[in-house]
Amino acid sequence: MSGEGRASFHRVRVFDLPRLDVERQFSGVRVVGEGWRASVVGATHRASDTRVALKLVHKASTRRRDFFRELHYNYYLSPHPNIVTSYDAAFDTPTAYVFAQELAPCGDLSGVVRRGGVGEVRAKRVVEQVAFALEFMHTKELVHRDVRLHNILLFDKDLRRVKLADFGATQRAGTLVKKVDVRVPWAPPEVCRAVYHEGYHVSTALDAWQLGVLLFVLLTGVFPWAAADITDAHYTAWVAYTKRKTNKVPRRFRAFTPRLLRLLRRLLQPKPEKRAGVREAYKYLSDTWLARGADRLEAALDDSSSEAPAGGTPRPLQDAAEKHRLAELLRARGVQTSVDRSEATRRVCEWLLASHAPAAGQRGM
Repeated sequence: MSGEGRASFHRVRVFDLPRLDVERQFSGVRVVGEGWRASVVGATHRASDTRVALKLVHKASTRRRDFFRELHYNYYLSPHPNIVTSYDAAFDTPTAYVFAQELAPCGDLSGVVRRGGVGEVRAKRVVEQVAFALEFMHTKELVHRDVRLHNILLFDKDLRRVKLADFGATQRAGTLVKKVDVRVPWAPPEVCRAVYHEGYHVSTALDAWQLGVLLFVLLTGVFPWAAADITDAHYTAWVAYTKRKTNKVPRRFRAFTPRLLRLLRRLLQPKPEKRAGVREAYKYLSDTWLARGADRLEAALDDSSSEAPAGGTPRPLQDAAEKHRLAELLRARGVQTSVDRSEATRRVCEWLLASHAPAAGQRGM
């Protein structure tokens, strides 16, 4: 891509958003997922009779320009077969920015990964497709920065077709960003070392690290360590192994073949400047990844806290202030942590329907 083309691709357009008339435009609204920054609901677009996902990005925790950056990049990356399709439709409510994207019929990876993993064959399918999506992003000088189970959507139960989603954290490579809202088990050491609210430069090496963690989680159903930090014994054992200070394979990696260990050494390289790119994964897809004997995988795992099933582990809150902000946000929306899904659906419907009246003077899409 030429310099002029790259500049055009990264030029984010900001425009007035029409007010969402959900009652007129959509039916069958139901909650798909809820998070700190956004909620996702499934709904049927009446005019086209198409089932879509509406992503509601909360204004209380998101700057307007950040919403448009996510909308812009997701839309222009959509042609890739392993990136979720975003439609050219964005709306506004009093409390959220909203855009439409395709609905994944089988949910996301967090719903299928359990202790023991998803098996070698299915793990390879996912890694190949996610690496393909990330490689495409990297050719556009973009870094996803949030590769994890919840952001990989499933379009069949055998994981033959998965798509990368959620571009809220996506930034251009080289951008200086502040360390906030870090999902620690997925974060590379250079991010773990950074001081909160101080800056670090975004690099494609971050995505390569998260691809390595994803690979490990897919095969085992657990994280390799609680944090890529010298205070974590499992991580320090891995660092010693990668630096060849010991020939002893760390316990959590003993179910893996030498070829897979070589790949993980390349992707989970502690020094970002020496870390391999996501394309490295392609070289190892024809190799055997798991050593013979299912008992070897279970023997490699223990009952420490960082080995809670990765699919069921909520994102850890970073500090008391974040917990307080989340509690306040949930209370403002009438959300109770123990509420069932049908009640959550009702609340979101009421929230959307209460804001369906078009704002005076706003243009349509």
